[in-house]
Amino acid sequence: MAVRQLKDGRWVCYYRISGSGKIKFEYFGRGASGEAAAWSRHNELNLQTRRNVRPSYGPLFADLAREYIANKVFNQNSESHLGIRLKAHIMPAFGNLHATNITDQHCDNYVRKRKKDGVKYNTIHRELADIQAILNWSAARRPALIPFNPIRNYKKPARDDDIIIPPALEETTRILAKAPDHLKRYILLSYYLGLRPGAVELLSLTWGNMIWESESMLVISAHKGGPEKRIVPVHETFLPLLKKWAKDDKNKGPIIHIRGKPIQSIKTAWKGALRRAGISRRLRPYDLRHHFITQALENGGDLKAISEIVGSRPETIRKHYQHVTRELHRKTIEKIPSLAIQV
Repeated sequence: MAVRQLKDGRWVCYYRISGSGKIKFEYFGRGASGEAAAWSRHNELNLQTRRNVRPSYGPLFADLAREYIANKVFNQNSESHLGIRLKAHIMPAFGNLHATNITDQHCDNYVRKRKKDGVKYNTIHRELADIQAILNWSAARRPALIPFNPIRNYKKPARDDDIIIPPALEETTRILAKAPDHLKRYILLSYYLGLRPGAVELLSLTWGNMIWESESMLVISAHKGGPEKRIVPVHETFLPLLKKWAKDDKNKGPIIHIRGKPIQSIKTAWKGALRRAGISRRLRPYDLRHHFITQALENGGDLKAISEIVGSRPETIRKHYQHVTRELHRKTIEKIPSLAIQV
């Protein structure tokens, strides 16, 4: 009885049929899942053995990563960014390693190399989380692709997130003045509607999402735990400009576009606009959404209403905007009339 891989990539479990002397071959798929299925069948047939037999080497990390992407459900944006991280950095370092042979030392070496490249710990933390997620998923499959995650207890470096102050009105005005037309639309939609600035929400908007009767925008939410879709009222100051854009576009096609064609990323345009506006501090498109939520909270907006507008749970907003909500709590306490008490 044995398991091996054929030249065409398929895995096969073969064994001698008792009493006949003939060899029977059972064929399985390719990749890590095919290998796991073949070994599972091997162990199933070898009933006289109390302990399951495992291959001494097992699949490569690259095999597991391909199975992970092919079988796990992602939103388009998350899958795209994971693919970029894998191809550019993770695969060159881990792809050709047998998964169960990966050690903490491999991870330490990876951290040192990425830091030498000038990468922030926040990014390294994200990449190591991807590696652990792939290994955890592979060990949890049935049949398991690997018997265990060899770095499940590896302590990732602490994140070095710096607190980014959302753009002030003056900064946003300067960026708008130096932005090309498609980026202007992007900035204003994010600023006035609080949308997530990615391919799923902001960049996927079309004029078909606009509900003119109620002066609202139908937003298909990113998969972040909130509602699948939501209706966001359009700010009265922004509505006239939105109508002009619709007229220019003949009320069809993507709202954010270049010569009528949708775009997938604004990174280059954003960096260029910041440079031309003379803004050197770190500022991300996502900070426009932070500005929206912060301003809504600071000006007395209802937490539940804000969470429904931006597509996040109230508890998520409380967690990420504690500095704002704490101040609002104090202002609420201070509104209670004072009693004449003696100290």
